[in-house]
Amino acid sequence: MRGLMFAALLLASTAAAASDVAPRPPLAISAITSQQKQIHDDVIAQRGRYKDMPASTRSELLSKQAEVLAMIEGKTHSTDLSQEEQVQVFNRLEWIEAAINNAEDERMVCKRERTIGSTRLVRVCRTVAQEREAREAARKSLDRGAFQDRR
Repeated sequence: MRGLMFAALLLASTAAAASDVAPRPPLAISAITSQQKQIHDDVIAQRGRYKDMPASTRSELLSKQAEVLAMIEGKTHSTDLSQEEQVQVFNRLEWIEAAINNAEDERMVCKRERTIGSTRLVRVCRTVAQEREAREAARKSLDRGAFQDRR
């Protein structure tokens, strides 16, 4: 499992485009492929931590794996993927890890967002819990503002 996290972090690090940071070595796609095939075999055989996993989660996990494998098919290194594809692969690998560890709130979600006042895209990663907290704080802030306007 640590290998999945390591692969996802290496893939994410190659997706970050920072001009002042030394380039990181590209991640070999074969590492992701072999790990996903091992997970796939265990899910199908329902052994280990996968035997108690709900059928719907197993099905979705296999679907996410198929998407990842389709995106990396024919590639040898993570740098062969576009930045958008790297983010998509990272997000799917994070979903798979969260499903395996039953830790949805700890799953990292990355997005490419424009910086305010610029056309430059920046990769922003937050956990599901952080996203939910930010959404709730924004909603509360809007509700307070709307309430104050009614006075």
